[in-house]
Amino acid sequence: MRLRFLSLVPVFFGLTASAGGFDTGPQGARVMGLGGASTAYINSIAGLSTNPGLLGAWGDSLIRVSLGGIGQIRRASFVGQDTYRRTDQELTIQPGGYFYATGAVSKRVSIGLALTTPYGYHTKWPNGWEGRSVVQESQLNTYFAQPTVGFRLNDNFSAGVGFVYAYGKYSQRRALGQYDDPAAQSQFSSSGSGYGVNVGLYGRTGDNLAFGISYRSGVQLKMNNGTATSTGVPARDAALNPASSSFKTQLNLPSTLSVGIADRITKKLLLTFDFALSGWSTLDSLKLDVAANGSTPAHRVSTARRYEDALAFRVGAEYQASPKLTILGGFHYDETPIRDEYISPEFIDANRICASAGLSYQLSSRFALEAAYAFDYGQLRTARANQQMEQVANVSGTYRTATHTASVGVAVAF
Repeated sequence: MRLRFLSLVPVFFGLTASAGGFDTGPQGARVMGLGGASTAYINSIAGLSTNPGLLGAWGDSLIRVSLGGIGQIRRASFVGQDTYRRTDQELTIQPGGYFYATGAVSKRVSIGLALTTPYGYHTKWPNGWEGRSVVQESQLNTYFAQPTVGFRLNDNFSAGVGFVYAYGKYSQRRALGQYDDPAAQSQFSSSGSGYGVNVGLYGRTGDNLAFGISYRSGVQLKMNNGTATSTGVPARDAALNPASSSFKTQLNLPSTLSVGIADRITKKLLLTFDFALSGWSTLDSLKLDVAANGSTPAHRVSTARRYEDALAFRVGAEYQASPKLTILGGFHYDETPIRDEYISPEFIDANRICASAGLSYQLSSRFALEAAYAFDYGQLRTARANQQMEQVANVSGTYRTATHTASVGVAVAF
C-alpha cells in the first residue's frame, strides 16, 4: 500500500514544480499586449490583480468595467534518449477569462473586484507513448477572486490592499505500465481552496514618470478530498492498487514581489518596465496524508523538492497611433524554478522568452475593444531518469515547448 502511494508523489511533483510556467498569461488583453509589465501602468484596470495600489488613482465619479476571455495552447515535443522516437503532445486548449470592476466611494477611497484564472494547463500525451507510466493526461484549473480597497493618499500617491480567495481543481491519469493490459490505469483528482493578500503602492514623480511596487502573498490550496482510483488491475495486486483510496495534500502557489516603472517618452509613446521575484523556495517538501485502507493504517508520505526562487523581467510599449487606436507591444523573460532532476512530462517548464502584441480601439470615449496575442518559447531541456530517486517519476529524453496565448475583451466606463 505504501508503494502504491509513493507512486502518487510524482503526480503532484509535476504539478507544483512547474507553476512558474503554468500561469495562463497576464489577466487582461491590454496588459497582455504590454508583455505583462503593468505594476506602474494606469491605463487599464486589469492592473488591479498585479498592483492594488493602482486602484486609488482611478478614484473619480466613473464606474469602470473590463472583461474578456483568454485561450492558451501549449505544445510540447519529446525525443526519447534511448529510442530517439519523437512524441508530440495532443492539441488541447486551456480556456480562461477575467472580470474587473472599480468605483469610487469618496474622493479618497475606491473599491474594486478582480475575478481571474491565473494558473492552469491541460497536458495530454498519446495513450501509448513511452512515458505513459508517468502521465497520459493532466489538467489544472484555478479561479481567483480579489475584492480590493484603494486609498488616494494625495495627488501623487495611492495605496491598495486586496483579499484573495483561490479555488483549484486538479485531475490526472496514467498507465500502470507493470501490466500488459493497456486498460490498467490510475486516475487522481482533488480540489481545494486557500486565501492570501495582495498589497501595493503607486506613485508619480512628475507628469511623465510613475512607479509601482506590490506584494502578493503565497496561496496554500488545501486539498482535503483527494481520490485515487485504479482500473484493470489483476486481482492478485488489488491490495497494492485498490480500486479507490483517499488522500489529503496541499498545493502551494508562490508569493510574488513586483516592482515597475512607467515612463512617458513622448506624448504618444509610453514605456513600462517590470521586475518580479516569485517565491518558489517555499516548496521544500511535499506531504501526502493517506487515509487508512483495509489493513494499512493512515500514514504520511513526504519527499524533498528543493525548488528555487525565480526572476522575471518584462518590458512593454504603448503607442497612440490615432485618437481611437492604441498599439501595444511587449517582451518578457521568465526564469524557471525547476532543477533538471525534477523535470517532468506532467508539465514541462523551462526558461522562457516571450513576445506579445495587442491593440485597443475606442468605439466611443467610454467603450473600447481590446485584443492581444503572445508567443512563449521555452529553452531545450533534457531529463534523465534516476533509478535512485524512485519518488521522482520520469522518462529520459529531451523536451521542447512553445505556448500560444490570445485574449479578447472590452473596457467600459459609465
